Amino acid sequence: MSDRDLFAFDFDGVICDSATETALSAWRACRSLWPRRFHRPPSPEALARFRRCRPVVEVGSQSVLLFRLLEEGVPEPDLLARPAFLFGDAMRRHALDSDALQVRFAAARDAWIARDPEGWFGAQDCFPGVVDAINAMGAERCIVTTKQRRFTLPLVARAGLAVGPERVFALESFGGGGKRAVLQRLLRRHPGRLHFVEDRLKTLEALGDLSRLHRYLVTWGYCTAADREAARRHPGIALLDPARFSALIGPPYNRPPSGPACPGAIP
Repeated sequence: MSDRDLFAFDFDGVICDSATETALSAWRACRSLWPRRFHRPPSPEALARFRRCRPVVEVGSQSVLLFRLLEEGVPEPDLLARPAFLFGDAMRRHALDSDALQVRFAAARDAWIARDPEGWFGAQDCFPGVVDAINAMGAERCIVTTKQRRFTLPLVARAGLAVGPERVFALESFGGGGKRAVLQRLLRRHPGRLHFVEDRLKTLEALGDLSRLHRYLVTWGYCTAADREAARRHPGIALLDPARFSALIGPPYNRPPSGPACPGAIP
């Protein structure tokens, strides 16, 4: 890699709006686990509730737990306030294993793709303007995502996103270390500055100790109003609306958008 700036983009919530697809894949996995409770397709209201609670999902298998908890009537404010406890409790109550749940979730997605690939692609889209902005940038770029590689690569190709397969660091790349492990490897390999664009505030907050990593939260992803307000006040995280995003990744690539909404992003 060169000494130029490198940009790492999360995929779901930054580039791809996959909330509906994730919800429908999760419902299919729920149907395989609890066929009597999930024998009917989800209603528009159920999908809307899932989308509102989507910010609590960090990895795909948690979407299965989220759909189950919503179906059980757990209030949305509780899910948004203490997802880790509720997910853990659901795992224990239903005797679920996290690895096996991930396999089941992926299998439900695989079955959908095999039966109706156009329906699967049609259930998700890219956020307006993001692909064009990334493709127009002159800086090096990569994707760091908790989505599995076999699902990410077809979406990248279909979107026309100019990121080669070797620059897509998907779930299989994490080695149990999460996005942090991938970003640490990139920092070791790349002598320049690394910019990480994410839609999950907690992920960014947990990376504050990585030097040369500049952190950004996008306003259009799966984050709450409280997350966006917290990012505005955070001294080390920049909040990016679409205009600031385009300004950041456009020429000259290494200058942050100016203004009070981008505090301390890059010295």
